[in-house]
Amino acid sequence: MIASSRVYRLNLPACSRDQCQIGISQAMPQRGPQVAHFSTDDVAPRERIAAWRALLFQSSLDVEIAHPADIPFRATATVRELPGLRILSGTSPAATYRRSTTRIEADDITLQFGSADHAAASLHRREADIARYDAFLLPCGDRATIHLPQASRFVALRLPRAAIAQNLASFEDNYCRRILQDTPALSVLRRYLGLLDDVTDALATPELQHTAVMHIYDLIVMTLGATSDAAEAAKGRSLRAIRLKAMKDDAARNLDDPELSVRTIAAQHKVTPRYVQRLFEESGETFTEYVVAQRLTRANRLLTNPRLTGRTVTSIALEVGFGDLSYFNRAFRKRFGATPSDVRATASSPS
Repeated sequence: MIASSRVYRLNLPACSRDQCQIGISQAMPQRGPQVAHFSTDDVAPRERIAAWRALLFQSSLDVEIAHPADIPFRATATVRELPGLRILSGTSPAATYRRSTTRIEADDITLQFGSADHAAASLHRREADIARYDAFLLPCGDRATIHLPQASRFVALRLPRAAIAQNLASFEDNYCRRILQDTPALSVLRRYLGLLDDVTDALATPELQHTAVMHIYDLIVMTLGATSDAAEAAKGRSLRAIRLKAMKDDAARNLDDPELSVRTIAAQHKVTPRYVQRLFEESGETFTEYVVAQRLTRANRLLTNPRLTGRTVTSIALEVGFGDLSYFNRAFRKRFGATPSDVRATASSPS
């Protein structure tokens, strides 16, 4: 029980946001310049709560942590820094987090959700009971408490209040309010964040990072309840783009299926085939053009792989989803300016 637990504090010097980000970078191995990982498994058991609190402090959150003393403390986190957005995701044990007064930053806000069946958040006299994948919004510049009675996964999105406040009629009314997990925009937001994790090069350039942040801002606005004009603008900018990306990813995962079609993708996403066609056409290519291009790219990659020289051209064509070998040969030559056999021969010849 939390009542029998001990409150741990770690006395850390105050630091600027830039200094705190540097602290994370130095403390944790990175996959790239904007992603850092942390696990309490890498820390001695008696130091884990202090280390976890230090990580949250370095992420601009100064909290006290109450944890059942008889349960091992295990937590993990991935911190992703984007322009105007920090994404903190990971796992937390059962605990109560109480934000202290020593690190108040007035402008930022945090939208959070997680996998706990039951949780609770409080801010002054407001309280919200949170169920699995429900979301809630808290200001980073005020005292708040989050209670997790069980271990769970979590995602916290931190962004400047000014980035979205102008699109919401009464911003403060959104604080510490339960947002149901099946809210359409919240469902799309969760899926979009998953796509960013799944696709290796989704954030490879500053332009892609900016686009992703704008999409996330729009989805947060719609999740919280935008004014009518802002909602329409956000819907036009983001929902269609996110749905198109999800459809393209699903198509790319199923290129080997010769039955892949507009209808199968439409069924997966519970929309009409015509809607799928429109989304692709708005991007400058048809569904069929996209699928053929992806299949040809994959075939070219397999044909030029020196470890696959024993594979026949026919077997590779079938593997990437072409059921008609003559069509494959024509399309391949049109795309790459050479037949599949010629490309293989060139790749296999000594340089």
